[in-house]
Amino acid sequence: MSKRFRILHRYLLREFLKIFGLSLSTLVLIYIIVLFFQKINIFIKHQAHFSLIFLYLLFKIPEIVFQWTLPYGILLSILLTLGTLSRHNELTAMKAGGVSLYRIILPLFLIALLMSFCSFLGNEYLVPLANQKTHYLLSVQVRKQEPASFFKNYKIWYRSDQRIFNIQLLDSKEKVLKGVTLYQFDDQFRCIERVDAREAKWVNGRWKFLNGAIREFGEDGTIRLVPFTEKEYSLSEDWDSLQKIERQSKEMSYTDLQNYIQKIKLSGYDPTRYLVDLHAKLSYPFLNLVMVLIGIPFALRTGRSGGIALNIGMSVMIGFAYGITFYAFISFGKSGILPPLLSAWIPTLLFGSGGLFALMSLRQ
Repeated sequence: MSKRFRILHRYLLREFLKIFGLSLSTLVLIYIIVLFFQKINIFIKHQAHFSLIFLYLLFKIPEIVFQWTLPYGILLSILLTLGTLSRHNELTAMKAGGVSLYRIILPLFLIALLMSFCSFLGNEYLVPLANQKTHYLLSVQVRKQEPASFFKNYKIWYRSDQRIFNIQLLDSKEKVLKGVTLYQFDDQFRCIERVDAREAKWVNGRWKFLNGAIREFGEDGTIRLVPFTEKEYSLSEDWDSLQKIERQSKEMSYTDLQNYIQKIKLSGYDPTRYLVDLHAKLSYPFLNLVMVLIGIPFALRTGRSGGIALNIGMSVMIGFAYGITFYAFISFGKSGILPPLLSAWIPTLLFGSGGLFALMSLRQ
């Protein structure tokens, strides 16, 4: 690469990164302020110390950056950077000097690829850990609830006073626990009964266990096995108390989620909604590159006539349109209307194709 191109690319990247740093920090700050006012009543109600509020917002930053604001920070930065260069006729001067448009914007694509990679790594390592921290902080340190549940060996464990639940999969849509083992204990914490069931449904305020067996443990060491097709239990744990322990995809890395799906499949349960989230963990980071494809044609066509307000407005509209499309297709995938792979990738490919077509139609 000639010295002229190196100087040009350094200049373009410097201008982009200055605006990107300001845009991303502004978006993150706005999101934190909104989140603060959403949660402030909970902290006040439980008289939480200010340090807990600070830690909660701090732990939310990885999710805010990598799952919400990074692509839109890139889009806004592209619009502002190229719009400013176009209004000052700097792009015209570059092209008059024999530099093609594609050569000018090449470093923007390279940095978008780098940010896509960073986004994947952030969602793989930082976001799950930070989300687990925020969940623990809010439920245990703020609400003063005992940590009654945990996730081990890709199963959910939930402990109450005299019972322990072991759950393979929690289906919040159908209000069903799948792959359930219930351990009953006496006052001396001796296991007196174990209930294994294919499913446990929450029906009319009672738990209905289906297709399983009861093992009763006598004090003399004897075991009595009683199979059943359907058996109702009136337990103190209702659906609302167990729904809170559902294992969220955002609290798992791509590798953990992939292993969890394999466990669910081997147990004979439907992992569709987790499969959609798995594919989304791969497709969403590419939105950073898509935003470059979308932003460049918009910036070059409105650069001279548009201002900062127009660029911000366009960023909001494009982001809003993508958000609606993305979550609509994710819902289609989780409901079974579309295959998980298609539901996660169609929005990214759709907007990417549109941006690529608009970019190729620009005059050189």
